[in-house]
Amino acid sequence: MANAEGVSLLWLSEALKEQYRDVVHISPSAITDLGIDRIVQELSFHYSYSDFIRQQLLQLCADSGTISYRLDIMEDFCSVSGLGDDFEKLLPVLHKLGTYNHSKYMKNAEPLRNIAWQLEILGLYVECVSGLNRIMTEYKSEIRSEGLQRLLRFTAQLMEGDSFQALVEELPDFQNKLQSMSSVTIRIDLDYEFKPADAVIVALESKTVKKRPLVSRLLGLKSGEDSYEGVSLHQPVRKLSHTPLDAGMSKILVELFNDSIIPIGNALKKYIDLNTRIVADLEAELGFYIGASRLTHRMNAAGLKMCKPETVAPDERICRLEGMADLILSIGLTRQYPGMDLSHSIVANDVEFGPDGRIFLLTGPNQGGKTTYTRAIGVAQLLFQAGIFVPGRSGAISPVDRIFTHFSEEEKPNINNGRLGEESKRISIIFGEATRTSLILLNESLSSTSHADSMHLARDVVKGMRVLGCRAVYATHLLELAAGVERINEEVEGDSKLISMVAGVERLGSGDGRPAAAKGKRTYLVNPGPPSELSFARDIAELYGISFEQIVSSLKERKAIDP
Repeated sequence: MANAEGVSLLWLSEALKEQYRDVVHISPSAITDLGIDRIVQELSFHYSYSDFIRQQLLQLCADSGTISYRLDIMEDFCSVSGLGDDFEKLLPVLHKLGTYNHSKYMKNAEPLRNIAWQLEILGLYVECVSGLNRIMTEYKSEIRSEGLQRLLRFTAQLMEGDSFQALVEELPDFQNKLQSMSSVTIRIDLDYEFKPADAVIVALESKTVKKRPLVSRLLGLKSGEDSYEGVSLHQPVRKLSHTPLDAGMSKILVELFNDSIIPIGNALKKYIDLNTRIVADLEAELGFYIGASRLTHRMNAAGLKMCKPETVAPDERICRLEGMADLILSIGLTRQYPGMDLSHSIVANDVEFGPDGRIFLLTGPNQGGKTTYTRAIGVAQLLFQAGIFVPGRSGAISPVDRIFTHFSEEEKPNINNGRLGEESKRISIIFGEATRTSLILLNESLSSTSHADSMHLARDVVKGMRVLGCRAVYATHLLELAAGVERINEEVEGDSKLISMVAGVERLGSGDGRPAAAKGKRTYLVNPGPPSELSFARDIAELYGISFEQIVSSLKERKAIDP
């Protein structure tokens, strides 16, 4: 019989699943800086899976085998037409099984109701296993991933097992026995004050009584044909105060049904724990893959290439992406402009972390792409380790153990430290936790003090990252820092080489009045190279029409000054 280790679609083993169960490897600031909540929203095709998907992202699984295992399953979901849709149809039954199985026994309920509850669970279990096996058998020739092949073998073994076959055979008998206990006629003896004194069974029927007895008609009581009033069989039972008559009647019913209830209850015990939790747990995992594959299809259809990266060992500390783009920006554009072709609106960038450069010092004009590029790298790493395709034509990535971010914020009053103190504290925390297999993303950090002080502090930070050996992007306005990367590489020992990267603006002419981010290929290009000596401020001034020449021209056009 297959066990839990053989059927998880997210974990290679139960031990790994337990290892990551309550772990969060994303710093709190990174959740905001990388737009993780927006990503979760896009991955969740139903809101009920949002928390589970968020958990998978924040765990940041760094096990190479598990990541490859997930990516292979994702490839099947993306390439096998109809697979996700068929699984989606089964999700409500799996959800119901999970909900019912969460509480196998009803608290304070009599044996009869507990048995009915257990029969319902087992009926759902049979339906789920049969449904999963039917889907896997239908797509057997098309699936390639180890994970889905495991699921096929698991469901086949369950259905072929003696226990499952016996359950399928015996379940209808159990249900018939329970349903046959439909009606019991009880005579209530009254004392001289017309108070109930005793209760005696006078008849046991397999069907409910339809016609009201004389007393019922006289007292105006409802018949069996009237709408049902009472407690549902599956309604949680609350403790109620019982009269002596209630207790007496309950005792009579238990004695009456004892011969039928006890055999059913004993027989159910051997089935109730039979892989029901394992099967029910598949619901959230299937929901994860359905949502992620649909996001992949949406982005591909919009012109943003999504790829399955090759998984490289963590110690290699590489990230190679051809044609990387920012998923958050892409989602925003497609939401704002439905039908937009992203291949004509976003220029993708190639990324290569490796022996020739693992620490990027990124300079460029404001709104030239530094923040977008930095975020895109973090998002790609996050998606990859969750087992989701990443924006790009192709790639090869090493897992990281943590992702740390520090994106510059507006001034926040702090009576003790001020903004510089807060920035320094956060960066100190990063260096207190990061390792050589971590990813650190800094955006305009340490920019709240004088230029000279910023330069001094930033230089120490990048030297520290080189010694650590991590992968990092430091987007900064400090041109001198980027210009001096070779000197730092020579001064400090380490195998994470610093490299200067430059972000630019590819501007197009005015068009249809849409925002600049949506005008053709007006987007961000990032390439290796020395920092530009051009005036970044003038680039931005011209982009928004506030250079001196543009201001004068505008004033003349509206006749505010003489031509």
